[in-house]
Amino acid sequence: MRANHGGSFTAGDARDTNSFGLGSEQGTQSFGELTTQANYLTYTAITTAMMGAMMFGIDQGNYGLVQGFSSFYDAWCKGRFEVCDPKSDDPPAGWTEFLSWGGSLITVGAAVGSLTLGPIVSTSFGRRLCISLGGWICFVGCLFASFMSFKTVGVFYCGRFITGFGVGVCCFALPMYNSEVATPAIRGLMGSLFQFLVVVGGVIASLILAVIKDWRIGMMLPGVAGAIVGLAIWLTPESPRWTMDHKGFEAGVSTLQQVRRGNVDAEAQRMKEDADAERVAGQVKYIELFTKPGLRKRFFVACWLQIGQQLTGVNAFLTYTTEIFKGAGIPKDSIPVYAIFFNLAMVAGCLVGLVLIDSPKGGRRTQLWAATVIMGPALVVAGLTKVFNFPGTIAVVMLFLYGPGYQIAWGLVPWIYPAEIFLMSERDRAVSLAVMGNFTINFIVNYATPPLLKWSSGGSFLIFGAFNLANFLFVIIFVKETLGRTIEENVSNFDDARDLRRGLRQEMSAPH
Repeated sequence: MRANHGGSFTAGDARDTNSFGLGSEQGTQSFGELTTQANYLTYTAITTAMMGAMMFGIDQGNYGLVQGFSSFYDAWCKGRFEVCDPKSDDPPAGWTEFLSWGGSLITVGAAVGSLTLGPIVSTSFGRRLCISLGGWICFVGCLFASFMSFKTVGVFYCGRFITGFGVGVCCFALPMYNSEVATPAIRGLMGSLFQFLVVVGGVIASLILAVIKDWRIGMMLPGVAGAIVGLAIWLTPESPRWTMDHKGFEAGVSTLQQVRRGNVDAEAQRMKEDADAERVAGQVKYIELFTKPGLRKRFFVACWLQIGQQLTGVNAFLTYTTEIFKGAGIPKDSIPVYAIFFNLAMVAGCLVGLVLIDSPKGGRRTQLWAATVIMGPALVVAGLTKVFNFPGTIAVVMLFLYGPGYQIAWGLVPWIYPAEIFLMSERDRAVSLAVMGNFTINFIVNYATPPLLKWSSGGSFLIFGAFNLANFLFVIIFVKETLGRTIEENVSNFDDARDLRRGLRQEMSAPH
């Protein structure tokens, strides 16, 4: 898919507008979309696959609560560090380090899994096997982090890494499965289920752990979700696009018919043409992501959205729920109850975001800046409340504004927007590097949060509040609305005439 340097696009480019890539493409419909529609199995299959996201959501919810359990403290702190009093506001440095690595290693494992085993299995053996294998690897990791850790720190750390590795393997295939099974009309909504089910996973963890106080069961919960997904995904069809690429046109048509109502011949032919076009176009070079005018700008926006998502502080708040609410002034015994309502508030925010994401009243850019206006000031006020010893109720209210505010936009848009601003030949490498930035910053934030909270809970809130204000400036200056536009229109909107002229000069001077 290539843009003319006069600002218009060829007929072949227009054809690629509705290719079966990641993201939601509004404004046009392919001929295949006019003659076929999603059926009940389309929704069932994608929802089943997207349940893989619950593994990550449950882990965020369970680790933030389990670390406050007396059983967890007895197993990993007592006898290992000099001073280990669960009621102390000044835990030993070694304990803080232990919590940091326990929370961070899952993101390291997810990054490694999504960049190594995930692509190999998904490409060569199918999306379903990738999703299933990731779920079962997560199950094994949880076993080693809980019932098979034998109170050995090294085994616990390995279990956390393996848990994350499985999550990464599974989640690598989820957006592709969605884009290759959903029709264009529902692709944005169904893709947003990823973040919604992450939040639902957090709610499930908080509800279970409000009753069960055994840390081993808590650490096992993501693995249970992984095992369920690992089995259930085999009740759904394989990706029609993968089937066509690996088993032939007729097999692809047969699989496509399972997830469509009506005649699928036109859509299947379009799918074949898109596959042929991808093979001809090839992939953009990695160096061009950093050097090619226009593309460089879009790549920066995609990367910052992923990085900015983590700089909001959300995973710090979810991974260290006990410490966050304790820092806000909540009594330790009441934290599980507050965690339930906090997660329910985030579900409500996510539902609002889902309703608005493809609505004329919402939109990617609008929701991002509106959410940031809620989140940034809320954290600043919470931080000032702690610094100046104002009533703790104020900080708690601000946190309950912050959580739903995040889910309205920053939980959803960074997973949708990058796929809407890259051409087919650019998308795989640009989006994969952007997601790698997400995991990298996630690790840094998770690792740095316990020392930050130990230093000052109010100061931590202020730091994340400042990051949210920086995100607001980024959205206002760099993010352009993509709702209702084709991919080519989005690319043209980012790549102004000066960028196109520079790109043309670079292309003409490059050796052929």
